[in-house]
Amino acid sequence: MSKLSRDDWVKGAQKMLVEHGPSSLSIVKLSASLGVTRGSFYYHFVSLNALIDGVISDWECNVVDKGFADARSLTQTPLDEIYYLIDFVTRLSDKQDLVLRQWATHNAHVKKHMERLDEKRLAVMTDVFERFTGDQKRGEVFGQLAFYAYIGCLNSYPRPSSEKQKQVSLEILNLLESELASRADS
Repeated sequence: MSKLSRDDWVKGAQKMLVEHGPSSLSIVKLSASLGVTRGSFYYHFVSLNALIDGVISDWECNVVDKGFADARSLTQTPLDEIYYLIDFVTRLSDKQDLVLRQWATHNAHVKKHMERLDEKRLAVMTDVFERFTGDQKRGEVFGQLAFYAYIGCLNSYPRPSSEKQKQVSLEILNLLESELASRADS
């Protein structure tokens, strides 16, 4: 029996959540799937909520924060940043976001995390659209539109393909660019 790291437990929990949903995640089931005893779990975590914190923190750092940081550092303009973010989110697997979002509807601990993360993501989207439009109110509205459209795609049945999501996002962005250009000309 090999010794697992904290990260092994987090990755195992993420895999279990994505493949089988939140109801599958328990210390006993996760221990069994990883081929270790529960004692190994308690060496790294004091509770299931501590594991949940680790799972969400890992996703936040490696997906949410990384995507926004890369968009800001790898682009030259706010418009380029928006294009980057569209490409980034349409290449992602949305399964973990969707599972956590659905889990939050009946788990107060997960809900607190998702509320914080949604506020954070909305603030970043508002900021990039404020810089793009040069207007705080428009930035707020367009940031909300972009973020809520993403959330809507996650919860649509059938869910649009990545290509369809990207196509629609680019069409909306083109409409926004046209609107801003026509206002600037008048």
